[in-house]
Amino acid sequence: MPTPAKLVAALLFAGLCWYCGHLLWTESMPEGARIGWFREILAAGGLVVGWKYIGRTATGPMGRGNRLAYCITAGIGGAVIMFLLTFALHSAYATLEESLSSKYTEVGLAAEAWMEYAVADAKLAANPLLLVVAFAGSAAIGLIAGLVGRIAR
Repeated sequence: MPTPAKLVAALLFAGLCWYCGHLLWTESMPEGARIGWFREILAAGGLVVGWKYIGRTATGPMGRGNRLAYCITAGIGGAVIMFLLTFALHSAYATLEESLSSKYTEVGLAAEAWMEYAVADAKLAANPLLLVVAFAGSAAIGLIAGLVGRIAR
């Protein structure tokens, strides 16, 4: 059921995810790195996570809003979900791209490479500026969505 809290959470979290992708590109990646549709894909994932996770928590079980502490925690949880989802999907894509060129002869080698890519992505995202923006922004989005859930029914 669409609610104002879900809409606000989805749009704000999509914007935050796009900006975090931009920060990752400008602050952590080497000069001249090309990222393609990375920011837009992050924004689409943020739209879904904001709607399904943060917005649902902000709407509350009866549609009258939820406690603000739950909403802030849901915002931070949404950031954790997006980080884990990004690491898993990007590393799986990189491994699949290499496996199509017949680089891996066994499944174990491909699984090992997938985990190596995930760890490399986590090291790349360990930029303090990116982490502060992601977690503080998601907590603020949870708070805003919680207030919208209480006010706009």
